[in-house]
Amino acid sequence: MSVTPETVPSKQKPPGRRLWKRVLAVALVVVVLLVALLALRVVQTATAARSALTELQGLQTVDLEALTSLDPANLADMQGRFARLEADLDTVAAQVGPFLPLTRGLGWLPRFGGEAQAAPELLQLARGAATAGRASMDGAYVLAHALNGQPGQGSALARLVPALEQTQPSWQEADAALAQVADARSRLDLAQLDPRIAGQLERLDRYLPLLQTGSALARLAPSLLGANGAKTYLLLAQNSDELRPTGGFISGVGLLPIDQGQLGEIDFADSYTVYNPNIDHPLAPPDLEQTMGAQMLLFRDANWSADFPSSAQVAQALYQLDIGAPSDGVIAFDLEATRRLVAALQPLPLPGYQQPLTGDNVLVAMREVWAEPLTTENSVREAGATDWWLHRKDFMGDLASAARERLETGQVDFGKLAQALYSSLQEKHVLVMVNDPATAALLAEAGWSGTVDPGDDDFLLVVDSNVGWNKVNSVVQRNTNYTVTPQPDGSALVDLELVYRHQGEAGSDACVHEARYGDSYEDMARRCYFNYLRVLTPAGAQLRSAEGFEPPDVSTRAGERGTTQFAGSLVLPPGQTARMRLSYQLPAGTIGDDTYHLRVQKQPGIPAWPVRVLLVDPDGVWQPVAPGGRRSNDGVQVVFDLSRDVDVIMARQP
Repeated sequence: MSVTPETVPSKQKPPGRRLWKRVLAVALVVVVLLVALLALRVVQTATAARSALTELQGLQTVDLEALTSLDPANLADMQGRFARLEADLDTVAAQVGPFLPLTRGLGWLPRFGGEAQAAPELLQLARGAATAGRASMDGAYVLAHALNGQPGQGSALARLVPALEQTQPSWQEADAALAQVADARSRLDLAQLDPRIAGQLERLDRYLPLLQTGSALARLAPSLLGANGAKTYLLLAQNSDELRPTGGFISGVGLLPIDQGQLGEIDFADSYTVYNPNIDHPLAPPDLEQTMGAQMLLFRDANWSADFPSSAQVAQALYQLDIGAPSDGVIAFDLEATRRLVAALQPLPLPGYQQPLTGDNVLVAMREVWAEPLTTENSVREAGATDWWLHRKDFMGDLASAARERLETGQVDFGKLAQALYSSLQEKHVLVMVNDPATAALLAEAGWSGTVDPGDDDFLLVVDSNVGWNKVNSVVQRNTNYTVTPQPDGSALVDLELVYRHQGEAGSDACVHEARYGDSYEDMARRCYFNYLRVLTPAGAQLRSAEGFEPPDVSTRAGERGTTQFAGSLVLPPGQTARMRLSYQLPAGTIGDDTYHLRVQKQPGIPAWPVRVLLVDPDGVWQPVAPGGRRSNDGVQVVFDLSRDVDVIMARQP
């Protein structure tokens, strides 16, 4: 029988096989689409990354000196660069964001494992920095336009106040972005990153506090400049050549009224004139009576406490007691702050003075006019029998009036002025206390209030007070050596060495503790250094021994802000060096299981001086974290110049 094609039974494909083919076809399409999508993401990410790299390279070539002039054109250029960088990084984040959690498990990758694991933090840090930069430039651009306005539009400071208020959202946005940067940075281990990336992050560590405090200053300024009502500040001119706890002997005092940025007349006077003999005054602190024979506390000695808010409140109370004038806050400044501010305003002509003042000659002129005032023919040589004493501080009022007039005219490089003020605040050459609690909290957060802040761990603040009625601190240098030996219970033994060098010319005159003027200002700098020394340590510290003090007795009592204070005296003749040693024990628990933290606070009014911290570590289990350091045969050593407060951190290795 023949079989035709029509009669041959067809082979039917199983239904399951047809389904799998369809699934595979769909899967293939999905894979193709995913590959295309990923390719698109890669292209978009690469494009954005290249653009971001271009902007970063451009930012690194920006002339920072040009920015300090607050030229709106320069700021606009920076604003655009940061905005483009921010947009590029947002694109990168949108494209790679879904995959970032996967990078946590890529630490095994050779060469790039550390960077892969840290990718989320690095991207968060970069985006936060770009946003902070753009927001800051947004605010700075508006401020620059206000400061560069026409003179007929009011004084520069009066124009600045509404601009500061207008830009508050920008500074708040910058603050939030900087907080993201700080958070990301805290979760990064530089040791696990490529040295080039780690180097950039170390640079960030130096600049991040500057950005944070610059933003804080912009937030504080409206209130300080009287945006919400007139303010009157008590000005304290502290002579750091005659060092006292908050920066120097209170040589002069003034009242500064300000309303909506408009400066009133500055009434500057000799601090000795702030005294009403018909009013009862509080008793002098016991150690002030002991070291200087003071029976009552007068205005010129109001800054006897190392905690500036406390001293400022005493100054306010005594000024109101003697003069009857209240104030909304206190601003103290020393000689170095004066030099920096004059350098920012230079050349600054003063009526009756032969040459304009500059940062180079202002302190020389101040000392010369002190000895030979322009308004009298008498000099310090006739101090006891003439009117010299009444005019020896005329220079302060003349300088204040000239500076105020320059600010009012707006003929100022506000970029340089802001830098001078910022550096003086950071290094405690300017201190600010205000009555308003909210503003006071911002000042404390920025580190500009001069508050004694011991924290919860180890702490050191060395406080010198010149009690010799002279000006020798201009020629005295000091070093600090701090050695800490951890104990099993978390306590520690501390050996503190303080080295003082009197750079004056050695002589045969005996050290006489008396109040007298000489033939010149320089003569008062050639005398012996009578120093009442206070060392503030953590609460509960116990003194074990002391050497080098004169007399040898060292007292122990409660110090400011919950600290323990050790106090004694030093007499140092010109041309000699003194070494003072304190050995004491810190309480149990001062050193944590994994971390050692020492806060070293700087006394206001002193130039930067070298500090050496050594953590004794015979087992080699500790490593330096901040501000760097190195291992030695004795342990971990950190050396730095103390120009501002420093937190020394070391970590115990597992």
